[in-house]
Amino acid sequence: MTWRARFRRSLVYLVAIVAGFSLAYLLVAFVIFPAGVIPRDMKVPNVTGLGFDEATQRLAQAGFKTEQSEQRYSNSAPKMTVLEQSPPPGAREGAGATIKLIVSGGQRMITVPTVTGMTRIEAQVLLEKEGFDVGDVQQAQSNSPPGSVIGTRPAAGSAVSVPSTVSLVVSSGAPAPTMPDLMGRDVGAARQVLTQLGLRSVSIVREPGGPGAPGTVIGQSPVSGAAIAPGATITLRVVAEPAPPSEPPQEPATQPAPQPVPPPTQQP
Repeated sequence: MTWRARFRRSLVYLVAIVAGFSLAYLLVAFVIFPAGVIPRDMKVPNVTGLGFDEATQRLAQAGFKTEQSEQRYSNSAPKMTVLEQSPPPGAREGAGATIKLIVSGGQRMITVPTVTGMTRIEAQVLLEKEGFDVGDVQQAQSNSPPGSVIGTRPAAGSAVSVPSTVSLVVSSGAPAPTMPDLMGRDVGAARQVLTQLGLRSVSIVREPGGPGAPGTVIGQSPVSGAAIAPGATITLRVVAEPAPPSEPPQEPATQPAPQPVPPPTQQP
C-alpha cells in the first residue's frame, strides 16, 4: 500500500473522528447547556416614567441596548422622562436587542397673542389656531365699540403652556354718565358742564322769588350722582330775574275853570 493510500485512509478516519466529536459536543451543549449555544430570550423591563439616563442604565443591566426615538410635549411629565417604550414592557427579546424609548420634551410654552380690537369671533379663531382653548367671555364698560375685545386673561404677551385656556374681556360700551352737582352754580356755567358731558337736552324752569342771586341753580333732576339714561332731559330750577318795578298811575291834567263872561254894556 502506497503512502498515498495510507494518507487517504487516515484522512477519512480523521474526518470521522472530528465529526463525531463535534456531534457529541453539540448534543451535550443542546441538552445540558442550551443557554451557551442559543441566545437566551429575556423579559423587557418596564422603564416608563423613569428618566432617560436611568432607563438606559436599567436596560443595560438587563442586557439590552437603548435608542431614543422621539420627543413629545407633555404637561405632566418632566423633560426627558420616558413616555413609551418599544418593545413594550414584558415582551421577550434576545440579549442585546435595542429598546426604543419615546421621551418627554417637557411643557410646550407659547405666547398669548394680542387680540385687542378684534371681534369675539375673530379672537376665538386666532386663539384656537395657536393651540389655546377659549374660556369664559366677560363684559366690561369701555369707550371701545360694544362687542370688541378689550383684553384677555392671561394678558397678551404672557408665556403659558399648551394646552391652556384664555378668557376674553369684551366691551359692553361706554359707561353711562352720572349727574354732576350743579347746585349753586350760575345757569350758564351749569349748561357748559352738561355740554362737556354730551348732555344737550336741558330744560330750564325759572322760579321767581327763589333763594340766591338771579340765574343761580337751586334744583336739579336727576339728583347729583345719579346715572343719566341715554336721551334723558336734564331739568334745572333757576332763580328768576326780579320783575321790574311798576310805575304809579298818572292822574289826568285838570283844566282851569271857565271864567264868567261879563254881560255886554249898553250905550245910552
